[in-house]
Amino acid sequence: MQKIVNVNGSWLVASVIAAGIGIYLLTADVVNINDSEKVSPPSRSNNETTVISVVQASHFEQVPVKRTLTLYGTTETDRTVTVSAELAARVINISAKRGQLMAAGEEIIRLREGSLKAQLKSAEARVNQAEQDYQSALLLQKKKHIADNQITQLEASLAEALSQKKQFQTLWENTLIKAPVSGILNKRHVEIGDFIDIGKPVAEILDLDPLVIDVDVPQNHINFFSSGQKAVVRFPGGVTSEATIRFIDRQADASTRTFSVELTIPNPDMKIPAGLSVEADLLMEEVMALEISPAWLALSEDGEPGIKWVTTGNRVEFTPVDVVKSESNRLWVTGVPEQARVITRGQGFVRSGDQVDVINPDVSLVTGE
Repeated sequence: MQKIVNVNGSWLVASVIAAGIGIYLLTADVVNINDSEKVSPPSRSNNETTVISVVQASHFEQVPVKRTLTLYGTTETDRTVTVSAELAARVINISAKRGQLMAAGEEIIRLREGSLKAQLKSAEARVNQAEQDYQSALLLQKKKHIADNQITQLEASLAEALSQKKQFQTLWENTLIKAPVSGILNKRHVEIGDFIDIGKPVAEILDLDPLVIDVDVPQNHINFFSSGQKAVVRFPGGVTSEATIRFIDRQADASTRTFSVELTIPNPDMKIPAGLSVEADLLMEEVMALEISPAWLALSEDGEPGIKWVTTGNRVEFTPVDVVKSESNRLWVTGVPEQARVITRGQGFVRSGDQVDVINPDVSLVTGE
């Protein structure tokens, strides 16, 4: 019994001691937190070192560049010719295939001539007879052996014979349907055995030399261009070709306020088809511009594109730029001061007015050193 009492007493003592320690610790925390003389909030030291960003920047020479207006256009035919029949007859032969390059005057289709050739020979004979009668009458007239009114009748007969011969000649020639212009035989609407009427379309020819590119120029740029100016056209795949402005519309589109401008490209073998989407660079005035990588562009707080550069005192400046010419991997811009060192790496981590350290200041865009 005594043993049980002693054990319970020991537990009681241990509990009192633990409670006292807990109260002390809690009291100490409260006092330390509220004791303003012993504890002060953290603060930056006036002697703390400011971190200066490191950027790569280089000076680039500006070069004369033609300001370029890049527009999207579509290749078109110089003309599309529909060939129609001028004689009602049956098709007996087809000489050309679709897609064939044809010269002007080359046969496409032959029609049945029937009795036209015989009628033409008969008409030629009547012309010969009328010509002989007329010449004989002229000799008799000189000798006063024939009346003047008879000469007039013979002239009329000769003229009628010549007219009939011409008609049959034309009908016989119309049995051969020929290409009126050089071009690609794009469509053929008849087959051997078909009977066609006068005026029925039988074929379509595309004249692709020169190839025409139609672009729409905004009204604020139209005065920079005139017929005969050169341009550069980029085809799908990156192939380029020199073009010439052939025509400038003098009336703007009412809805878009743009002017239609036609460019032409020599296409003697007509291998470049119509309907391709292309880019056209129209050249304007010459300006001094800086060649840069598109990755060097930055945006101002207003979203305006520009370049960040470094002053002689290694301060960052931002200058809005105007793109005068663009390619897939480089731009030519104006607006950057001549003495500026353009930031080529690290521009995303600095702002205008920041002090920076500059490394590799002699890197060249052209040489890639």
